[in-house]
Amino acid sequence: MGIFNLEEIALKGRGRLEGNTTKLNVTGLSIDSRSLQKGNLFIALEGPTFDGHDYLDDAKARGASAFIVDRVVDSDIPYILVDNTYNFLDRLAVKRRKELTGKVISLTGSNGKTTTKEIIYYLLSSEGNCHKTEGNKNNSIGVPLTLSSLHKSFDFSVVEVGTNSVGEIDRLSKLTKPNIALITNVSPSHLEGFGSIEGIAKEKGFILEHIQEDGVAVLPRDSLFFEYWKKRAGNKRIVTFGTNKVSDIVLRDTKVDVFDNSMSFYIEHRKEGFECKMKGVGEHNSTNACAALAVGLALNLDLKKLCINLKRVMLPERRLSVHKAINSSLVIDDSYNANPESMKMALDVMKNIKDRNRIFIAGQMGELGQNKELFHNQVCEHAKDRVEEFLCIGNVWKTGLKHLPKIGKLFKSQNDLFEYVSKKINKKTVIMVKGSRSTNMDFIADKLKKSEC
Repeated sequence: MGIFNLEEIALKGRGRLEGNTTKLNVTGLSIDSRSLQKGNLFIALEGPTFDGHDYLDDAKARGASAFIVDRVVDSDIPYILVDNTYNFLDRLAVKRRKELTGKVISLTGSNGKTTTKEIIYYLLSSEGNCHKTEGNKNNSIGVPLTLSSLHKSFDFSVVEVGTNSVGEIDRLSKLTKPNIALITNVSPSHLEGFGSIEGIAKEKGFILEHIQEDGVAVLPRDSLFFEYWKKRAGNKRIVTFGTNKVSDIVLRDTKVDVFDNSMSFYIEHRKEGFECKMKGVGEHNSTNACAALAVGLALNLDLKKLCINLKRVMLPERRLSVHKAINSSLVIDDSYNANPESMKMALDVMKNIKDRNRIFIAGQMGELGQNKELFHNQVCEHAKDRVEEFLCIGNVWKTGLKHLPKIGKLFKSQNDLFEYVSKKINKKTVIMVKGSRSTNMDFIADKLKKSEC
């Protein structure tokens, strides 16, 4: 992430540098003492159930070179005293963003944000010095933290923007000020905060209102909300992607090989065609790649070169990652998160697997509001004729299992489910594991991978 000057950070964030300042450089920023790297600047944030100031000793023990705090502390390493650590982070983010001469690509959407971000990052890294959101740090803390780590030397920065409350994308996009804003899609997720899919589409649209004057909006032509978002983008240039034939980047002929962990597809732009290949087994990832290529088009990059570089992309773990598993079976780990649309996409992956015993392991989906039972029912109905067994955890699945009378089974615990499935699988079995992050379905995925070879 580079070297940061502590005096400069204090000045930009309007803080006061205290203590022994003979060591003025830090290597990156951290808000979590557990993952802090040696030389990092530790920012002591305070929340409803935690206070970063309680972890200063832990941060120092792990190699923190300095702290940012909002109270005087007893420390033998330098610290920056500020009025409020959150406000400090925002101010630093604004300054860093303003200084950047490279292009900021900001993206949001219900599904595929992190995967699409990684694809964009890989493609742009072949074109220059590229920076990105680390992991899924896309919230009201993660976005300022990402922007605060910007360097003048970056040619590109790919910033993921998420939300679970009304107005969050508006606020974060004001900080990000993207040159290019991408919306991947919308689907039912975080409905407890937005009430309807229309509410989600409205929230995602705020990213378009903060595009730089000469910037570009990259939009999914297949979406029901395309025309709405196009209006929200005003007079900005629009680049589109999707299967719709009037898209700027047209996607077609996606083929998946689960056992080779690979996929291929074809794109067209202005009647010129390109064959694309990449790792991964999710057919929907061809759409994510298509969105990334549309960003490349918005940046006036060589599409042929970008398509060739797709085969080098490494997708994030726990997003349809394929592993050998116990009893010579195959497990597809998609346990990172889930909503109704991504559940259906995962089931579609299973549908395309032939001549295998297909087992789908599902944790319940969170943040779906009053209609949560309806959405779980729809997933169960979608599972028909796609898998041989549908094994689930969470009482909200109960009603939906009526659609799967012969293949659906509800378990009380992850251990019970694992004990059941581990006795049934063999080299002819493919297992998919999926669920919302709160259900910790990665526990089952990892147990299935224990004997991976």
